[in-house]
Amino acid sequence: MPMVVSLSYGELVMPTEDAVMLLKILERAETYRTKYHSTGAGGSSETTHHIFPNETPYHAKLIGEDLYRMAKLAGKPEKD
Repeated sequence: MPMVVSLSYGELVMPTEDAVMLLKILERAETYRTKYHSTGAGGSSETTHHIFPNETPYHAKLIGEDLYRMAKLAGKPEKD
């Protein structure tokens, strides 16, 4: 049965076994972020790098085979 994994940028669908592996990987993932610092007009600047525990929420849900096939047949939605 397919599983939908929601990330901050959208939802992905994949076989359940793959989704479980992805969720296990996400449990171990850390967030990496850079931050630009400027000292003002004409001053120097620098970029700092940061790694910290992942705070991005994600979840997963199962969908039925019929819904999967119907949604796949419908394809990408048209823009309004």
